Amino acid sequence: MQKGKRKYKFNLFNTAILVILILYAFILFFALYWMKTSALKTDKEIVSGNFFGLPKEWLFKNYITALRVFEYQTLEGDIVKLLPTLTSSGLDYGIIINTLLYTIGGALCASIVPCFVSYVVAKFDYRISRIIYGTVIVTMILPVVGNYPSMVNVMYELEIYDTFIGNWLQKSNFLGMYFLIFYAAFKSLPNDYMEAAYIDGASEWRVLLSIMFPLVKTIFLSITLIHFVDIWNDYQTVLLYLPSHPTIAFSVYVRATSTETGSAGTEIKMASCMIMVVPTVLIFIKFKDRLMGNLSMGGIKG
Repeated sequence: MQKGKRKYKFNLFNTAILVILILYAFILFFALYWMKTSALKTDKEIVSGNFFGLPKEWLFKNYITALRVFEYQTLEGDIVKLLPTLTSSGLDYGIIINTLLYTIGGALCASIVPCFVSYVVAKFDYRISRIIYGTVIVTMILPVVGNYPSMVNVMYELEIYDTFIGNWLQKSNFLGMYFLIFYAAFKSLPNDYMEAAYIDGASEWRVLLSIMFPLVKTIFLSITLIHFVDIWNDYQTVLLYLPSHPTIAFSVYVRATSTETGSAGTEIKMASCMIMVVPTVLIFIKFKDRLMGNLSMGGIKG
């Protein structure tokens, strides 16, 4: 017996949404194409009117110029350094190293601390656990815009201002939404896992690292990737707390606000943006299933 074909009915709303999404995707891909081609042109070629065409000369050296060396000017006695000026045309490997240290170190610190603290709060019903949970809720309500000057002064007095250690300590806090995500994940895990490990003689650290943490590994990696992308694009924190350790995001910011024609032309700005975009796109393509996946857990059979 021949199976009947499924009939599709025309839906105006769904069709409109589909058209909007197609247009949105086209705009994104077109912007990426324009940025990529502009990064390989000369400034004169762009000014002359070749906005969307292929470059006449493929200047890959624009990407090297986008990672130029910085020179700083400081005010004597002032802990905050002025905006840098661009100097030589050589590749500055320090910018790449600073970016990796700032991004990877910050992402790990911002994920490990709330993960471990939420485990303690979720699995150990002490008074301090309820205080910590309430503190997280309260701090999420309070505005934090006005704490920048005091934070700079505190870090300066502790002699950790303008250091990666100070920045990592700054990010090592459990306040925020990701604490609640970890808390909900650990709270949903049955205590049978812990009790079975205790019977076998496992310590608290062994239970956490070998039993409980693997069960939330997917969530941990997803949050770490989100932090990585967020910190990778962050220039404000570098500007405030790491002025002598420029990152690639800070380089893009400097060129966006610079008036130098030789180092802040359209082609150099586009090359800087491409350097910023490519890693995050590759990370999303590689880990899109993990970022969008759900946590699946088994049970204990009696």
